[in-house]
Amino acid sequence: MARLSPTRRVAVLACAVGLAAGAAAATPAYAETPEVQLTLSAGTVEAGDTVTVTETVTNVHDFSVLQPTARLFSEPTVLTGYTELVDCTGAVSCSTVDGENGPIGYQAVLPEALSARESATVTFTLRTAQDSPDLQETIQGRLSGQNYGSELVDGPVLRVDGSADVGVRLDVRPRFGLFNGRLEFTVRLTGNGPAVARDVAVTTTLPQGLSATSGNAACVPSAGKVTCTAEEIAAGDSTALGFSVRLGLASIGLPYRFTAARTESSPQDPEAGNDTAAVECTVLTHLLVSCADAPTGSARS
Repeated sequence: MARLSPTRRVAVLACAVGLAAGAAAATPAYAETPEVQLTLSAGTVEAGDTVTVTETVTNVHDFSVLQPTARLFSEPTVLTGYTELVDCTGAVSCSTVDGENGPIGYQAVLPEALSARESATVTFTLRTAQDSPDLQETIQGRLSGQNYGSELVDGPVLRVDGSADVGVRLDVRPRFGLFNGRLEFTVRLTGNGPAVARDVAVTTTLPQGLSATSGNAACVPSAGKVTCTAEEIAAGDSTALGFSVRLGLASIGLPYRFTAARTESSPQDPEAGNDTAAVECTVLTHLLVSCADAPTGSARS
């Protein structure tokens, strides 16, 4: 066999290296396709809002995955602890995944076996709890099947803004009358955000011997108090709720103090300093009532 000259040996070696490099470049793209890919419709949501999680699973192996299922979790808080499953698309059925102490995530059963190199996409629609605290969660996914289960894969971070500050103010306007004088109160609630405040309740305590009336369902009088409610208050918005207190002949010369305090709302209210407001009124005569803001021991809104 003829021997190659040193020059030709170098040329042949270079050609071999070139072919090897070309073969590496021609490696199919599926070799770099991750088994689980996760995306969020929004990285930050307010408590009570919905968010969609899109999970794409790929069978990166040479065998078919039987009864393939896309699973969804989060850490450090279990996903079912602060969300509920509203809907899912791209699957035959969706349900919760149970752990040792109850549900810990969600799963979507795919319609067919997942062949080698085949991908499938499922979209989960989740609603965060209205009373959720501030959270920062890593969304995780996994491809599971009758004959295979992938490692748990970390995806994007979901932040839940679980706070909504509500400022409370109490205003009063005397209405004079010889026998039917009254005080007309306005409870003003201001949403300071960042989230929408929901199911807000403010209770105004009444001095002994006085009772209230209200012309609307938002303020409900009961013995010694009036409770006013608002379903939602968005950040930057405010709502005014009213009731009246009648003053009788026995009220002359007496000082009265009325205190309004937030007693309920969701999500959590991070600022307690503006949850209470008070006014003091003194009935001087049937036709003269003096009222002024009163200190509450904390900052006013």
